[in-house]
Amino acid sequence: MTQFKNYSYQEIHLKEGFNLFYGKNGSGKTNILDAVHYLAVGKSRFVPQDRMSIQYHQDFFRIESIFLDSQEKIKVILKYQSSQKNLEVNDLPVKRLAEHIGRIGIVLIAPDDLEVIDAGSALRRKYIDMTLSQVDRGYLQDLSQYKKLLDQRNAALKHSNYPDEVLFHVYAEKMDPLARNIYQKRKRFVAEIIPFFLKYYKQISGGKEKVGLKFESDLESASLLELFNESWTEDVRLKNTQKGCQRDDVQFLIGDHDVRYFGSQGQKKTFLLSLFLAQADYLSHSMKSTPLILLDDIFDKLDQERIKFLIQTLKDLHARQIIMTDTSKERLESIMHALQEPLSAYGVDQGKIY
Repeated sequence: MTQFKNYSYQEIHLKEGFNLFYGKNGSGKTNILDAVHYLAVGKSRFVPQDRMSIQYHQDFFRIESIFLDSQEKIKVILKYQSSQKNLEVNDLPVKRLAEHIGRIGIVLIAPDDLEVIDAGSALRRKYIDMTLSQVDRGYLQDLSQYKKLLDQRNAALKHSNYPDEVLFHVYAEKMDPLARNIYQKRKRFVAEIIPFFLKYYKQISGGKEKVGLKFESDLESASLLELFNESWTEDVRLKNTQKGCQRDDVQFLIGDHDVRYFGSQGQKKTFLLSLFLAQADYLSHSMKSTPLILLDDIFDKLDQERIKFLIQTLKDLHARQIIMTDTSKERLESIMHALQEPLSAYGVDQGKIY
């Protein structure tokens, strides 16, 4: 890492298995995980703009890593300067980010991920999109094109008092097959991940509760062309597209009730763990190599039993590398010792690793 966030320059040599970065809040632990995330998917997990990842008073950052799996060695370099981001894989430039996503599988769990349960539908779609994009390049391309056309349609609605219906019919015809593909793949994904989710929820909770996931979409009842026709008057009045894949959601159920409103904090944490373990399990079955697992400061949010279960499950998944952060070294050391699992620990202090 060079001039990346609070690191002037830092080399790190990680080992297989469990790796822990420990230190005070604000020391730079999370920045290490974000560097890995950048190299895997081409963007930050924690900041909305690349320029925010440049070290203070500097004008560029550069991160580089070599990823190893059973089949190949992948060298990835990402550089950002003067609003230009350049990604190289094995010394060759990557022209389109979609060509790279999925080459290195990744699952990241962070403290704000509880918002996947409690917040609006955008984060639940992001969970689906992040998973599917790593295993299905066609899905990623369809999603990217759909979002581009949706932005254009919304801009046209916003800036016109008398919309050209011919233009909007062209948008509808272009978006309809994309929406159909996205809807079908999202629906199939939720159906496929439910057994993984139920397995982990039952193991954590002891099977005391009936839980489920339910995919919801406007496209359940009509094609996008039909939906656009139905909502045309509202779209024009509100100057925004009211129907489509951008409204898809997953309902999290405990019994017949929405866990957002009827679940305890413990139940929500169990939901969250089960969702991300299901994601890791799904990717492990769908990709050539098991994904990297990144766990950012989640252990003070979990009780000892949930932590033990999480570590044991990741061990059973045969994840080749798990990178974790925590404010305490001793918490993880005692659990790893009880599970007879090696742990490589690195202290972090003010952008330095020791």
